[in-house]
Amino acid sequence: MKTLPFTITLISAIITAIAPAVFAQPQPSANEIYIDKNCRRNQQLPQIERYTIFSRNEFTTNGQKYWFYAARYQDGAALFCISQPNFNQPKVLNAEKIQRQFIDKIARNPNNKTAFIIAVREGNGLDVPVTNYGLDLSNVDQPKVTPLSILQQRGTLKDGDPSLPNGSFYREHSFQGRANQSITIDLKSRSFEHFVTLIAPSGDKIVDIKAVRVNNRESQITVKLPSNGTYKIVVQGLDRTSKGSYTLSINSNQL
Repeated sequence: MKTLPFTITLISAIITAIAPAVFAQPQPSANEIYIDKNCRRNQQLPQIERYTIFSRNEFTTNGQKYWFYAARYQDGAALFCISQPNFNQPKVLNAEKIQRQFIDKIARNPNNKTAFIIAVREGNGLDVPVTNYGLDLSNVDQPKVTPLSILQQRGTLKDGDPSLPNGSFYREHSFQGRANQSITIDLKSRSFEHFVTLIAPSGDKIVDIKAVRVNNRESQITVKLPSNGTYKIVVQGLDRTSKGSYTLSINSNQL
């Protein structure tokens, strides 16, 4: 079996820690910007009322410049906002599917200057699905949110599953892909170390990688698909003792 050339990026997970108890009131950091629940900047907010900005992008639509920014509350949930430059006329973004969620990443869509890719973690835990959403801000009063999920699957490696010569169990999952489509494969398990293999419709192996994060129990791979057709993901335990539940998420990175 030959191996096709590919582009792969390992992306560090964003694991949000719960903030300390709110009784202490530390002084605002010179490097942090705080906003309230209505997206208005206020560096004097008490900790229990503040959101800390972690992402800010400027874009232009219909001849007007805007800021699109996101801030985290102390429990890790994010608030998305729109304003004119310098926090002028701020307002909460009207986008229920991404508001007050746990956000893994925010990235610009390379093919659309008013669009972004938002990765939403479906809960504040390690082994929860991640779903990408496309956010189009060409009309800031009516933003469009588009789910980009290709596959969300919870599975279990267990006795009786197919196994390899070394005794490790594996399971296969399939999905439909397009030529030159950029996707992210995200696999998490609390139970076992693993390998992830992506196989093209031709049967050629595109990528084969061992988990490298969180005690070798979490993998995140971004890859561009070579052709149209049905792809396979093989989830394999490290050895015969590698058993338990896992969560597999596959998302498109393109609108």
